[in-house]
Amino acid sequence: MMPWKTQRSIGAIAFLLVAIVGLVYWFTGLSEKKPLDVTVIIKSTDASIEFWQVLVDGIHEASQEFDTNVEVWGSKAETDVDEQIALVEKAILNRPDAIVLAANDYDRLVPIAEEVKKSGIKLIIVDSGINSEVAQSIVATDNVKAGQEAGQAMQQQLEGLSRVAIISYVKNAASHIDREKGIREVLAGNPNIELLDTFYVEGSEQNAYLMAKQILSDDSEKLGIIGLNEPTTVGAGKAIRELDLKDKVKLIGFDSSFNEIKLLDEGIIKATVIQRPFQMGYLSIKIAVDAVRGNKIPERVDTGSLLITKQNMYEEENQKLLFPFVGN
Repeated sequence: MMPWKTQRSIGAIAFLLVAIVGLVYWFTGLSEKKPLDVTVIIKSTDASIEFWQVLVDGIHEASQEFDTNVEVWGSKAETDVDEQIALVEKAILNRPDAIVLAANDYDRLVPIAEEVKKSGIKLIIVDSGINSEVAQSIVATDNVKAGQEAGQAMQQQLEGLSRVAIISYVKNAASHIDREKGIREVLAGNPNIELLDTFYVEGSEQNAYLMAKQILSDDSEKLGIIGLNEPTTVGAGKAIRELDLKDKVKLIGFDSSFNEIKLLDEGIIKATVIQRPFQMGYLSIKIAVDAVRGNKIPERVDTGSLLITKQNMYEEENQKLLFPFVGN
């Protein structure tokens, strides 16, 4: 039998070991719960584009819910790919836990995205992707499907031999590439529709307005126009309104800004494919947090799209999507 003093010493050591193990678990728990740092880089900080304002609202909502420090950056214009690349480089140097990226260019963002992965930072793509599978997850609309919805809506509007022009905001953004693909998949099979070349407006609503005026001045008979995002749709709508052609020209758009809702109510826009930017922003942060925590995450999340017309825009469920909390 051990002497009493020896037993007491062993007991003290055992107690000390238990205390140390408890402290380790306590500190580990604290470290797991500390706020994460996430840098979000969107396509543009242009305050006139409501889509990005709503998406950022979703980001901030999620950052509060998941106790995450979030910084939102973006180039001044969606056409400034060099600036967006520089912002990703800056984010890598800052070493956040995750980067959420809405890519301005399908190809040119690939090398810097690969650098994000090499640095050990989690990468989540939101809204518009890149020509690489380097990201942990993609949170976006199924843009091919959304394009098909726009093409089908245009097809229903046209009668007899018709021509359709597509106006794209920027040339090499994945979201626009996919939307155009979906539109052409639907309309190319219709022998009564002549698909014109796609018109690019270099990231400018004013250019979209001028381009639409040019298209309409050439020939407005049996013509349809599809704008691939908010500014192209609004620009084309303003041209149609100014030329008083709403009864002759069929305009199908994307997104749901205040100006688009007004054009829809006036009958200038015949239909618009709306997305869920708030949900897109919210889920991108949730998935980034899960990725950093080591939780299982989906490779892709389709946040959905919905075709809105003047006939269904006043339905209660659609009203909730058309009037999100911009600026809250």
